[in-house]
Amino acid sequence: MAPGREERTMDMHDDKTEASNPGDAPPLQIKANRQGFTLVPAPAAPFDALVGYLEKRFSESRDFFRRAEMTLDLRERPLRTDEIALLHRLLVDRGQVRLVEVKLGEDLVLVMDRPSERQPFVPRVSPPPRPDHAALIIHNTCRSGMRVVSDADCVVLGDVNPGAEVIAVGNVIVFGNLRGVAHAGAGGDRSARIWALSIEPSQLRIADLVAVPPRGGKPAAKRYEIAEIQDNLIEVITLKR
Repeated sequence: MAPGREERTMDMHDDKTEASNPGDAPPLQIKANRQGFTLVPAPAAPFDALVGYLEKRFSESRDFFRRAEMTLDLRERPLRTDEIALLHRLLVDRGQVRLVEVKLGEDLVLVMDRPSERQPFVPRVSPPPRPDHAALIIHNTCRSGMRVVSDADCVVLGDVNPGAEVIAVGNVIVFGNLRGVAHAGAGGDRSARIWALSIEPSQLRIADLVAVPPRGGKPAAKRYEIAEIQDNLIEVITLKR
């Protein structure tokens, strides 16, 4: 890569395909940088097209990508939790690459398979990340009766159902609906946050504060919701697209 150039788009198309379909845009861009590759889905690309495109690229250039580090940039093309999990499996099983992070928003990045010596997942800009503990990732829905405890951040790739409880010394991040109990900042950190696609829990706790949001009549969340402490109260904020 030429000095001073941080990123470029990898043109992975077959020459004959591009010549016969010059106006067709790929459903996914593969960009190379000094850290590895970034996958950027087209905003309107169907999920099946993304999967098919990646399978074709890995079939044609598997050795080229092997053991590479990849970032999935979903800021323009959000995906569901199950879709992220499917792409993760595809990258690991078929591409033999490591998905190190998923960019969900300007201030929200999910660290996936990053080596332990690097910094763990921190979804906020400040305060500084906790260097000694990796986030606990739960790869399924937390059902009634399930209790999850993490000494750092806790990431749930699914829903937290009524009767389930998630407790974290750091942040609680739910890639689904939060309807159970969530306790962030269990060690007393009032800067901790609770993230979810929809927050309608039986109880919220951040550090020493407790809140029970009102039920019923709530519009569907546009993208993500965040619970945090403001003016000594737990407030829920909606992040719209």
